[in-house]
Amino acid sequence: MKNLIVVSLASFLLTIISCNKKKTIDDELKEAAINMNKLTPQVLNDGIRLDSVSSRPNKIFRYNYTLIQDVKENVTEEEINIFKKEAKEGALNAIKTSADMQEFRDNDVTLKYFYYDKNGKPTADFSITSTEYKKK
Repeated sequence: MKNLIVVSLASFLLTIISCNKKKTIDDELKEAAINMNKLTPQVLNDGIRLDSVSSRPNKIFRYNYTLIQDVKENVTEEEINIFKKEAKEGALNAIKTSADMQEFRDNDVTLKYFYYDKNGKPTADFSITSTEYKKK
């Protein structure tokens, strides 16, 4: 009987500890993705639609966009590179300055951006790491 009480108490304590265990940043990112996806798809500006977001292990947050007016075959490589450069600069500025991105900055989250043409073909992508957005 004494062993049963000890085992029951140990089980109870393990349950309490596991319930009080703090969420990891990956758990928080997963939860953020679920909540953001409730608002998608969402047309942003200049013919860009945010289709979905997702989280990946190791503090990675991924954005999936569609360029709703473009077909990859009708856009030159130079135009894609210019778009990619400008999109990355805009995203980097937003990450550095937006209060909404504070948790990402505090936790060294890597952000990945993927753009598809209106037919679903991959068109451009880039990543932004904490090294980039923490530069002064």
